[in-house]
Amino acid sequence: LKEQLCAAGVHYRMFNPWFRRGAARSHRKIAVMDRQVAFVGGINTNDDNLHDYEPHAPLPAPRWDFAVRVRGPLVTEIHREAQAQWARAGHLPLVRRINLFREMRKQPAALGDHPMRAAFVVRDNLRNRRTIQRAYLQAIGRARRRVLMATPYFAPHRKFRDALCQAARRGVDVCLLIGVGEFRMQDAVASSFYPQLLAAGVRIVEYRKTQLHAKVAVVDDSWATVGSSNCDGLSLFVNQEANVVVRDARFAASLARQIERGIADGVQVCMDDLRQLSWVRRCGHAMAYLLYRMTMRVVAIGYA
Repeated sequence: LKEQLCAAGVHYRMFNPWFRRGAARSHRKIAVMDRQVAFVGGINTNDDNLHDYEPHAPLPAPRWDFAVRVRGPLVTEIHREAQAQWARAGHLPLVRRINLFREMRKQPAALGDHPMRAAFVVRDNLRNRRTIQRAYLQAIGRARRRVLMATPYFAPHRKFRDALCQAARRGVDVCLLIGVGEFRMQDAVASSFYPQLLAAGVRIVEYRKTQLHAKVAVVDDSWATVGSSNCDGLSLFVNQEANVVVRDARFAASLARQIERGIADGVQVCMDDLRQLSWVRRCGHAMAYLLYRMTMRVVAIGYA
């Protein structure tokens, strides 16, 4: 592949090869064309009809994922961040890195009076360690009617889980659409949270139709996000991520309809299902969470 790229004149850089700069990896999926159009979401450059880790094994249906196309002033911010990440992936002198950091600290330009309000929200391990998490928590904390969320892996820290439970207890319809079947360990970790969530009134739906790779959410039909950040420790505390947050009723309603279709294709988990689990399975879920928590405390700061 490297030879093909070079022969075609494609420039490329690898982010943090061999983990020389710690455990972080770039999980962002960003594309910018001529500084006029940008795409941000969860879609990788692979075949959506094939398994990620079994290249010749077809999926039952195309991978379920989302990206948002952006035009207008926000493209400038996305392009600036893409340029900065390209520079960080190279061999920058210390002075250049300091200047780049100062440049990234500048406030983004105002978006004017456009009826659709959107923001490009990134996560890194410098000044934006909690930005995506904060955007989620603020939206969930202000929710009054409903929260729809789809994520391939569900393993957020306690504060995030508590926010979902508190929203459900105050009468908000909270529904989580969670991908299953890709990693048994990850499924077990997610299952360890089910009793707490269900007891609070959170609806949980497992998506088994095909691989769920979407990272999307809608709150109260006016707030929505599409991006690369999963609701787990790696995305919220370790990796570099990128989301677009949109405050627009029409956009939120359109995305909500897509999530609702995914929910209709899923299988709802009930408290009775958990009661029927053997004690061996329950212990397995608890052990999976303890192992995950210990691992995250080693590689991440702030996960609990």
